[in-house]
Amino acid sequence: MPRPPNAKAARPAPDLTTALGRPSCNLADRMSDPDGVLHAAVCSRSSLWSRHAEPIPREHRRELASMKRLLHPLTICLLFAAGNLPAAAIAEDPTVPAESISHVPLPEQRQRFQNQELMPANLGGWIVSPDAVPRIIWRDVDEVRRLRGDVNFSVRWFDATLTEFPQPQHPGRWMASISGTAPNGTPLRRALTFFVIPRDIGAASSIDLTIALPNFPGANTPAPWREREGEITRLLTGLVGQALTQSQQGAILLAGLTESEPLGRAARYVESASVMNDEHHLALKLKQLGLHDKVRPLRAPRPLENPAVTLTAGTAEQAGVVPDAKARIDALCQAWADDTGEPFVTLVARRGVIVTHRAFQNADSQTPVPLDYRCWVASLTKTVTALMFSQFVDQGLIDLDAPLSAVFPDFPQNDPHVPTFRQCLNHTSGLTGHGDFGGMKNPHLENVVLNGIDVNEPNSRYAYCGLGFELTAKAMEIVCGKNAARIYEDHLFRPLGFGDVVMGNASSDGEFTAMELGILGQWVANQGRYGSLEFISSETFASLLPQPLRVVESGPTAEEGLGLHWVRHRRPGDGAGSERAGELLFGPRTLGHGSFSGCVFVVDPDQALVITQVRRSTGPRHAEWSRKFMQTIADCISAE
Repeated sequence: MPRPPNAKAARPAPDLTTALGRPSCNLADRMSDPDGVLHAAVCSRSSLWSRHAEPIPREHRRELASMKRLLHPLTICLLFAAGNLPAAAIAEDPTVPAESISHVPLPEQRQRFQNQELMPANLGGWIVSPDAVPRIIWRDVDEVRRLRGDVNFSVRWFDATLTEFPQPQHPGRWMASISGTAPNGTPLRRALTFFVIPRDIGAASSIDLTIALPNFPGANTPAPWREREGEITRLLTGLVGQALTQSQQGAILLAGLTESEPLGRAARYVESASVMNDEHHLALKLKQLGLHDKVRPLRAPRPLENPAVTLTAGTAEQAGVVPDAKARIDALCQAWADDTGEPFVTLVARRGVIVTHRAFQNADSQTPVPLDYRCWVASLTKTVTALMFSQFVDQGLIDLDAPLSAVFPDFPQNDPHVPTFRQCLNHTSGLTGHGDFGGMKNPHLENVVLNGIDVNEPNSRYAYCGLGFELTAKAMEIVCGKNAARIYEDHLFRPLGFGDVVMGNASSDGEFTAMELGILGQWVANQGRYGSLEFISSETFASLLPQPLRVVESGPTAEEGLGLHWVRHRRPGDGAGSERAGELLFGPRTLGHGSFSGCVFVVDPDQALVITQVRRSTGPRHAEWSRKFMQTIADCISAE
């Protein structure tokens, strides 16, 4: 059994885009605030329980900074709803009749139930005193009744050592394990995190957070905003405190911070309170489902006798490009940055030789962009998950064409509604959504899917979807008994020499540098090898490549890979349907994946060409500049 972790309406001022910082790397944040107008830059100082506990380690300052994601929706309320915060939970009312839902299509009924949330009955009930027992309720219990859901679910309490108690007792982390029955008759499983504070905390030990808006007010900020700077700052500071004390994320953060020992350095993402919480819940799930004795380790990559190509410095001649290739590509990229004002980092390599690796930004920019500029790569995260999952396939731990029931014990066997892992990765699973239900960070994500599985129709149509990738991440966890973030770190990122990669979910929330994407691109060009390591065999790599889809309803693509597409960059003037080799900028077997944030991942194995670019926003005229970018690179490749 894997050990549990150590338990010890307003008018926005024009300047707010710069005043409040760049958009979040979280997809949900970008969808609700695409211009980053309301994304607060949080500068945190903390003296949590200063008289009664050790100071919060400096290396966990990112944990406190992450509270800006909690502040974000509250800030929206502040600026656009005149301070009207969300109402408290809807109280349970057994007198409310269960209205008929017979007119509602069954798939919609299932989806409505899957969207229901559990929460403490009392506002702020995530962080409690030792004498208080949180009462867990459905946020919308009347809707659950209408959907014939279980309102009499059972709750079991476990501390950080996975020891069960009748109710929370001693200070620290507590996990609520909820079970019942879903409307479709499948088991209902949910899990929540609470935090019990020490008994002897006094009023002077409250959390001290300071919110700074470094560029607010700016020169163009309207007078009413400037004149109320103090009021705005006080409100934002108060809202951060509310976000910390009145949310499950706050309980998770406090539990992780109090369990942490000083590291003497900045904590990595895999050492974050969020990942620590995921590890605790995985250990508890394996224990409760009786799977702790069935986990199988994922072996390390195999050593290669003859090392594969790696990215290195070299000459234009060695790379097989024209002598002035770097100058031409750099000039195009600088013009791109000057025109749009959006900074980015580009990497182009051929035959393993780096042609250019440089950061670009507008000449008027005051802050230089480093080469290790880390950016939200959006759906390129799917490619990373597919490459990671391929190791499980390669080692025989998961069969690509096996149904989810082969790993998830609650799923029905031999059921046509249950998709295979291949279908989850090639968008034919019948599922929809990106990051829905909390993604891979939901301890029981697969159970939420199970609660609607009876209306699912795998292989009926092609529907671009991230939920299948999230499910493969949960399957990897169960098979090897290790949290998903640790799996990526231990079996892909660290062997490849990556930095501190953030994987907020498995389908749309990874953060990478151009070099890290470049190394993954070379990994693809080498068919699963890099340097002295072989991660997967050539045969397994072939299973990742696009293959013809055979679905009941024809979709927008005739072929689809696992986290990879065929990429067709056409020469100017060629028709949209041109796919002949002479009409393409690169080879017909060029692979890649798109990105909502405008990041680039293109690999032409026939020409040993890798192209990556990271940025935090597409910027204006992105399609026009992208065409020029690819054309410039193609023109720089030497004739064989």
